[in-house]
Amino acid sequence: MRKPEPKQVQEAEKKVAAVLEELEKETRADVQRIALEDVVDTDSNGRPQVLKSVDITVTPRTQRHWSR
Repeated sequence: MRKPEPKQVQEAEKKVAAVLEELEKETRADVQRIALEDVVDTDSNGRPQVLKSVDITVTPRTQRHWSR
């Protein structure tokens, strides 16, 4: 049995879903994959730091037209 998620997690999922829906509308594409990644970058002092990154892959929707 799954443990219920905290309210903050449920609210965050709704916000992410809204962003993805807007992305699909604007790009006329379907979100295919979402990946969370750790990326190594350098800070202002030149020291390495690990940042979180999101990679979203979309696939274009086929354009459909009514036949005349």
